[in-house]
Amino acid sequence: MAQPRPPSWPLNKATEPNAPHVPWSNITYSPAYLEKIRLVCHSQKELKKAGYVLQPLDSAQITSKARCTKCGKRRNRRARPKPVRTDAGSKNKAQTDLMSVDTENAMDEEAPSRSTTTSSKKVFGPCSYHPGSVRNKAYSCCGRHVSAEGCVEDPEHSMPPQDDARLHEHWKYHHTPSIPAQVASATSTATPSTPPVGSRRGGHRRGGRQRGQPFIADDSTRSHTHSHNHNHQQQQHKIPRSLHAIALDCEMGTSAAGDPELIRLTVVDFFSGAVLIDNLVSPSVPMAHYNTRYSGVTARDMRQALARGTAILGCDRAREALFRHCAVGPDTVVVVHGGASDFTALRWIHPLVVDTCILETYTYSGVGSTKTPGGRSLQNLCKLKLGIAVQVGKRGHDSYEDAMATRELLVHWAKGIPDV
Repeated sequence: MAQPRPPSWPLNKATEPNAPHVPWSNITYSPAYLEKIRLVCHSQKELKKAGYVLQPLDSAQITSKARCTKCGKRRNRRARPKPVRTDAGSKNKAQTDLMSVDTENAMDEEAPSRSTTTSSKKVFGPCSYHPGSVRNKAYSCCGRHVSAEGCVEDPEHSMPPQDDARLHEHWKYHHTPSIPAQVASATSTATPSTPPVGSRRGGHRRGGRQRGQPFIADDSTRSHTHSHNHNHQQQQHKIPRSLHAIALDCEMGTSAAGDPELIRLTVVDFFSGAVLIDNLVSPSVPMAHYNTRYSGVTARDMRQALARGTAILGCDRAREALFRHCAVGPDTVVVVHGGASDFTALRWIHPLVVDTCILETYTYSGVGSTKTPGGRSLQNLCKLKLGIAVQVGKRGHDSYEDAMATRELLVHWAKGIPDV
């Protein structure tokens, strides 16, 4: 008897991000469903292992983030002890030639079989940098490719002082405030402070909107500020008054100092699928590039968003938009995929997180189980678990598509959890 032919993949026939055939699920809110997703929120131990920052950085940790203002390198961290195993049976062998012993790394032969040694680190070295800017993937100072070593060399690096206020403010993490605190902050007449690191770029003063005011998606302004062809406008719903759960995704570029910087933020209500925020974020520090190959954001997109007044100015304002305009509180479940970098870009610490990348590890935690074929990337999990294709376009990722795909993975997980 002939076997039925399996459905062709992908089920959504997707060839571009946000293809209209993507079958995003409709979810009806219920306390029981909310309890399901709360059950899979990760412990502090799990989040820490996955790279999430759980407490504000102390002074030493922030100082270690400092980079040379010319070449962008960080000072070497203190060398960590490296475990070394010695052969217990070697004592019965012939004596080792003393001339061949590495006295820098070798331990006494009488030491225990498991010992420690200091791993060697690359010397900080002189400062090699490019004084010019990047244009068409080449430096204006020497014409070399952006991957080339510096064309100017100085014997000393230019490091900021340890008590540099801008550095400490730039790496300051924030816990999710309570809803009453958000309301009080939103109704305050105080003007938000200017982001402390670097000078504002000229584009921040362009456009008719009040400088720095976040642009939040609403029923009359669903179009996006960059050039992608989106097809989710018809899927908008009324935003609920209080948020039980959201799905979030960010895109990051690279600052001139070499750190990831938030350049796009997308937030959708988990239950209704309503787009709460989907805006470009103009960094408050000079940028090396927007990582367009993966982020899908170009310098032109950012200039247009600034001119229209739809760009959020800096990660501080983006985080405030989450708290003030989206009513995200400590009890809101935040759904992400590999979200440690997203929370870092937002400088955000939140107690209730569901990371679908971590969830997938639960499937091979038992005896005899195997790891996920192809890995735990969002693209691969959507292919294996959902039969849909995402991140297949040639213009980089789309944070709306990624947020909705992450939401869909959790819906798939929730189907296997009995009602409580």
